Amino acid sequence: MTPPRERARRGLAHVGIYRAAVAAAYRVGVLSRVPYWVRRWRDAAVIVSYHNVVPDGALRGERLLHVPLGTFRAQVERLAQAFRFVPLGDLLARHRAGRSIRGLAAISFDDGYRGVLRHALPVLRQLGLPATVFVVAGALARTEPFWWDRLADAADGAVPDRERWLTDLAGEEARILCAAHRRRPERTWSDDYLPASAAELAAVADETGVSLGLHTVTHPNLIRVSSERCVAELNGCWTMLRERFPAVLPVVAYPYGMVDAAVSSAAAGRGFGGVTLVGRPLTPRDAPTLIPRLFVGPGMSPDALEVAAVGLRLLR
Repeated sequence: MTPPRERARRGLAHVGIYRAAVAAAYRVGVLSRVPYWVRRWRDAAVIVSYHNVVPDGALRGERLLHVPLGTFRAQVERLAQAFRFVPLGDLLARHRAGRSIRGLAAISFDDGYRGVLRHALPVLRQLGLPATVFVVAGALARTEPFWWDRLADAADGAVPDRERWLTDLAGEEARILCAAHRRRPERTWSDDYLPASAAELAAVADETGVSLGLHTVTHPNLIRVSSERCVAELNGCWTMLRERFPAVLPVVAYPYGMVDAAVSSAAAGRGFGGVTLVGRPLTPRDAPTLIPRLFVGPGMSPDALEVAAVGLRLLR
């Protein structure tokens, strides 16, 4: 019988070989210029979706959401070579008007993390790239991390029972923390992992190329709450943000990327657009309340990102 340590060593070796094969496949795809020709041929754009950007080094919270600064810079520099970036509002206006969106791209950030303001936006300023930050209106005075970061931090970076929290408990923080027996944060957190304040967001919203969008009031799973609560989350977010900021993009990023026909209809009924996390390019056929975005995490190489941004999947 093979000793456990030897089995583990072989398992790690197999993982390393697989990752090397994946990296090589994406690199071949890029060097073959397949993404270039697909981009030239298709009337499609890409909207990339980040959550947070933090300094290089040890990560905390839900690891998939927090991208190290060096990784982020490499990712956006590659995309800037392949696409022409425009403000999200301009891209969606072109889409609604039926104008060509070929080769265009936009960057968005969900949840309004302070790390985005501190680390991501300076990089984007240097590169001349616009961005949209989707804000949880009820978190503007928050001094504790979001529930998903707290639970993941205590479980090696991934949220245990995530599906249960999002369905049975509708992604509602108070109910989830009670069920998970978490009352207060267990350790001190860096400000980079906390939501930005209203004053901090107002300062960046005055900058050319930065816009703010809607991410509801309390960040519930909208498809698991009542229709009245859904409307209140949308209207409340719009009202609260408009009271604090001179301009707000009338577009909602659905919490957790979850949306159904009823939620989409509620957004449309209030004149809002809506962005999802479907994970593919935007095409002229997409409805204004079901705009796809490509989620980008810390494990996506620039090669893989360029290939995915045109809608290709070499390996899964």
